[in-house]
Amino acid sequence: MANKSKFTIYKLVSILAFVALVFILVLPQVVDVKKKEKMELRYQQMKKIRSAVKKYMNTREQSFKGELIELVRTGFLKHSYESPFNGNGDKYIAEGDYESGEVTVQDPNQDEVPITDEYKLKK
Repeated sequence: MANKSKFTIYKLVSILAFVALVFILVLPQVVDVKKKEKMELRYQQMKKIRSAVKKYMNTREQSFKGELIELVRTGFLKHSYESPFNGNGDKYIAEGDYESGEVTVQDPNQDEVPITDEYKLKK
């Protein structure tokens, strides 16, 4: 009679250790990808808001200070964007000075997730 190979506890532990190792190695890359996607989304949203504030100032010949809903209401922005980081309802803060042409767009979660140089808006 041939001796059949049995599935032992050692084989089970070895397989679990291998799976755990793969998971530990892959997890940081997956998390980093999601953060990078959110950073890219934030950058694109801030660009759109900045552009809308500039159009608002040039059309109305006045500075802008207020909520994004004003840009939506007046048709300069399609919808009021929220920060992709941390919970719902965190709207961007935008200001624009008509005289200098300077526009500032801030993410309310900027302290927790700082904007890196790669994603800073250029003038």
